[in-house]
Amino acid sequence: MMKIEDIVNDIVLIVLDNYEPLKGLGIKEGRIYAHITGYDEFGIWMKHPKFRIPKPNAKSKRKKQSFQNVEASILIPWGFIASIVHFPNVEGFDFPNPFEKHIGFESEVK
Repeated sequence: MMKIEDIVNDIVLIVLDNYEPLKGLGIKEGRIYAHITGYDEFGIWMKHPKFRIPKPNAKSKRKKQSFQNVEASILIPWGFIASIVHFPNVEGFDFPNPFEKHIGFESEVK
């Protein structure tokens, strides 16, 4: 029997419903592959290896804002999740090498 804890630390396909509010996080499609890091009563936690955030810089208004990519954890609330597809024992979908190919997110979040 499959249990939700079986997907932690694996790559899964998440099918989203009404995901418009998630576009601000870089989720541009209704089907995404994601590395799951955990879950709780609020939803599924996934890893985003290159989340774009502003770099702190001097308070000069003349300087152009610069950005940096950081590793982030993102919560996808249960209400947005229509289905989850797990691929047990499929090479490339088990941690630790999930990011040799594009997984789930656009590289630039605005």
